[in-house]
Amino acid sequence: MIEVNLHPAGAKAKAKAKGRRRRAGGPALGGRGARNPWATAMIAALIAAPLLMGAMWFLQRSQSNSLEERLQEASADSTRLADLRVLSDSLTSRQQLVRERVELIRGLDRDRFVWPHILDEVSGSLPDFVWLTSIQESAPLPDLTLEIRGMAATALAVTEYVRRLEMSPYLGLVRILGSQQIPAEGTDLEVHAFTLLVDYTPRPEPRGEGSETGV
Repeated sequence: MIEVNLHPAGAKAKAKAKGRRRRAGGPALGGRGARNPWATAMIAALIAAPLLMGAMWFLQRSQSNSLEERLQEASADSTRLADLRVLSDSLTSRQQLVRERVELIRGLDRDRFVWPHILDEVSGSLPDFVWLTSIQESAPLPDLTLEIRGMAATALAVTEYVRRLEMSPYLGLVRILGSQQIPAEGTDLEVHAFTLLVDYTPRPEPRGEGSETGV
């Protein structure tokens, strides 16, 4: 036998009771209307992780490109500096070689013109009534020393000759080794025979560009 409750109050009471049970017990775990905070955080992390990884990759990529550019610039600078160093060393070597050759040429020129200078000074400094009999080398270059022998009419003429030699820019210390009166050949007169020791002193080379060397 089927019974039908046509009383509306009974249906409403059952609906209210069911609603109270739901509010009292809450939604079931895993139900369609459930809100789990851990699940929400996991979902957010899964969404944010690719974005964060992409940002980090982009930042690292930018830093890598910047470092690569700086490395290339440093390598280019290093190569350029190495080339400049090689060029500088080459120029320094050439300058040293040229300097050595110039010094060699100066030495050759200076030695080549030694005796012309000496003979010019010795003969050009002779006062009146003084003549030379011999010029000999007592010590070789670079400490060249000369022995000059000659005769003079008076002792004052010998002194004057020594003074003039000492004024020469090519001759240094002049020493009188001996002086004595001897009879002149073929006459009754007496002359002063003298012997001088003279040091050769090269003239200081003029400084500045375009100066002549060894003359």
